[in-house]
Amino acid sequence: MKMPPHPRPIVSKSDSAPVNTLGESSSTTPPSATTNTASSSSGQGDGDSPKTSAGPRRRRAPGAVATVACLECRKARQKCDGHSPQPCSRCQHRGLDCRYEPHTKTRKEYLLQEIANLKKDNSRLKSANREVSDAAAHLQEEHEGLQNLHEWQQIILDTIGRNGHDRDIIRKLRAGDSSQTIAKWLCLQNPISSNMHMVPPGERGLVEIVDAFEHHYRREDGLARDKREDTLRLRWTEVTASETLLGHLFDLYFTWVHPAHMLFSEVDFKESFRTNSDTYCSSALVNAICAMACHMVNVNELEDEVNIDALASAFMDQARHEVLPQNYTLLTSVQALAVMYLADLSSGKARSASGYLRASVEFLKAAELDGQSAAAREISSWGIQSLNTSSTGITYQKLYAPEVPHVARFQHVDVHGDSEIWRFYRAVGDKRELPVRPSYAILTACYQAALFRIIHASLNLYCGLRGVATAELILITYRRYVDWETDLPSVLKNVDIEAHPLPHILFLHVQYHVAVVQHLTPLLQTGYFEGPNLQELRRLVVQHAQSGAEVLEHYRRLYSTRYLMPLLSFCIIHLGDALIRYSPQEPPASDMVEFTMGLLQQASVGFPICGPLQELFRRTAVECGVKLPANVDEMAGPQGSYDVDDILDACTRLDYKQPVDQSIRHIDENIAAEWPSKWQDVMNDPDRPQGSRSTRTMSSTSSSTVSDQHMRIQSLLNS
Repeated sequence: MKMPPHPRPIVSKSDSAPVNTLGESSSTTPPSATTNTASSSSGQGDGDSPKTSAGPRRRRAPGAVATVACLECRKARQKCDGHSPQPCSRCQHRGLDCRYEPHTKTRKEYLLQEIANLKKDNSRLKSANREVSDAAAHLQEEHEGLQNLHEWQQIILDTIGRNGHDRDIIRKLRAGDSSQTIAKWLCLQNPISSNMHMVPPGERGLVEIVDAFEHHYRREDGLARDKREDTLRLRWTEVTASETLLGHLFDLYFTWVHPAHMLFSEVDFKESFRTNSDTYCSSALVNAICAMACHMVNVNELEDEVNIDALASAFMDQARHEVLPQNYTLLTSVQALAVMYLADLSSGKARSASGYLRASVEFLKAAELDGQSAAAREISSWGIQSLNTSSTGITYQKLYAPEVPHVARFQHVDVHGDSEIWRFYRAVGDKRELPVRPSYAILTACYQAALFRIIHASLNLYCGLRGVATAELILITYRRYVDWETDLPSVLKNVDIEAHPLPHILFLHVQYHVAVVQHLTPLLQTGYFEGPNLQELRRLVVQHAQSGAEVLEHYRRLYSTRYLMPLLSFCIIHLGDALIRYSPQEPPASDMVEFTMGLLQQASVGFPICGPLQELFRRTAVECGVKLPANVDEMAGPQGSYDVDDILDACTRLDYKQPVDQSIRHIDENIAAEWPSKWQDVMNDPDRPQGSRSTRTMSSTSSSTVSDQHMRIQSLLNS
C-alpha cells in the first residue's frame, strides 16, 4: 500500500501556527515546530494553555458546555460554557459583548408563554374594570334607592298627623312593611295634593317621629317598644364578602330559578336584605339561594383559583348550619329548605334533597308568619306545594304532601299588578346591557299552582285514593287539563319561537305536556283498549309528547338548556321515552335519542344530575332496539359510567320510568267499554265554557294535524 506524502508545513510570516476560522491551531503543523512557534500560537489561543516543546497543539474544551451558546461563540462555532445572564469564559477573556438569544423553537415557546401571560393580565384588568364598573353602578343604584326612599318617607311624613292614618302607619311599620309599600298605600287611601303643607320634621327623622307617635298611642293600643339601639349591619353569609359575587348569584337565581319555582316573595326578600331586616330574609335562605345559583355560573368568567363546586358546597354547608331547631317553624327556614332541595337535586343528591323538601312541606303547616304579609305566605305556600307535587309526579316518589288547600289561588296577591321585569342575564354586565321585559312571574306561578292541583288529582286517582279509576274520572281529569291550557291568558299561551316566550313560561308548557302524557300512558298498557280507541289514545300521547319536545327545542334555541331547572331534565327524558316507544318512526327514534341526549349534555355542565339520567335513557333506547348515535359516548356525562348509588342519588329509585304496573291495578276493568260514551258525555258537556269545548270524538282524528306535527318535530330534530 502506497503511503501518502508527508504534508508540507505551512508557516505564517511570523513563523507561528496559523489559526483557522474556528479559532483552533492548524492540524498541519509539523512535529518539528519549535517552542517559539508553539509559544506564538498559544499567544493567539487561550492564555492559560500550557506550553509544550513538541507535538501538535490541542484546543482545550470548556469544562461545562451550555445548551444554548452565546451569539459570539455561535458565530465562531465554539463550544460555550456560559449561562444567561453570566458571560462565558471565552467572551470574558476576549472582552466581547456576551449576549444570548433563545433557540427558534425555545423562543417560540417563550413568546407563546409571554402571550398567555399577557392575556391573563388583560383578563385580570378587564375583571378589575368590570368590578369598578359594577361598583359604580351599585353606588348609582344605591343613590337612586336613597332618593326614592327619601321621597317615600316624605310622603309618610306629609301624612302623619293630618289624615287619621297614623295608627295604620305605625302598625305597618311594626309589621315590617317597607316605606315604599306604606307610601303607595297612603297614595291610594288619600292622595297627597300638590298644595298640602309639609309637616316640618326639624332635626328629627322618620324614626323619631314614629317613636313619638308610638309613645302617644301606647296607652290606647298597648304598643310597647324598647328604645331603639343602633345595630350593626347583618352578615348574611360567611362564605364571601364580595358584594359583586353575591349580586351576580342573586341575579342568576332571580332570572332562572325564582320565576320557575316561586318559593317566596322576591320584592319583600330584596327589601329585607337591603335594609338588614330578618322579616323576609335569613342567613339560611341567602346561602341556599347562592348554592343553587352556583349551578348556573359560567366558570370561564371567574378567576382561575375559584372552584365553583367548592363555593356551592360552602354555601350549602352554611345553609345547613343556619337551619336551627328553634327556627324550624320560621317561614324563612321553610323557604330555605325548599331552595336547598333544588340545590342538592341539581348536584345529583336526590336522596338528601328529598329530605329537605319533605321537611319544608311538613313545617309549612305550622309555619309562623313572623311579620310576613298574607300575600307573602300565600306565595310560599302555593310555591312549595307545587314544587312538592311536581317532584312527586316526575320522580314518582310516594305522595307525602298534605292535601292541597281547597281555596282560591292567590287571594291576597295582586296577580295582575306584578311590576317585576325580566332580562336575559347570564354574566356580570348583562344587567345593564340587555333589554328588559315584563316577567309575568306571579301570573305564571298562579297558573302553575292551578296545573299542579290537576296533577295532584291525577296522582291520587292512579294511587287508588279516590277508589277505582273509572273512564269518567280519568276523562274528567283530562278535561281539566284541556281547559287549563284553553284558559291560559295570551301572554302565557303563545310559545311560538317568534314570540320569544320567557323560559319559565316554556317550562310551564313542558310540565303541562308531560303531565298529560303521564295521565294517559297507563291506559295504553292496560291491555283493555283495542282498535280505534287504542289508536286515538296513542295519538293523544304522541301529540302531547311531540308538542313538549317542540317547546324544549324553543327553549334550547332561545336560552340553551344550560340554565334549565333540575326537574326539567326529568321532563326531557319522559318526553323522549314516550316518543321512542309510541312513535318510533315519526320522528325517527334514533334522532329522538340524539335530541334528548344532546339537551342533557348541554345541561350537565352545571347540573351533575343529568349524567345519570343520560345513562338511564341510553339503557331505555337499547331496550327498545333503537340505534344509538355514533357519538353517544361523547354525549355521555363527564363521569362516563354510573353505579347503583349514582342512580339512586339522581332518582331516589333505580329507574325514572312511570310505574304503570302500580297504576293499572287501580283502573276499572270495564274502562274500554265505557270509554266512547263517557268521552261524549265529558268532553261535550254543555256546561263547559264556550270556546273551550272539545267536539272531537274518539274516532275523528285529523290526520293532517298529526302529519303537520310530525313534520315540525322532524324539522326541529334535524336542525
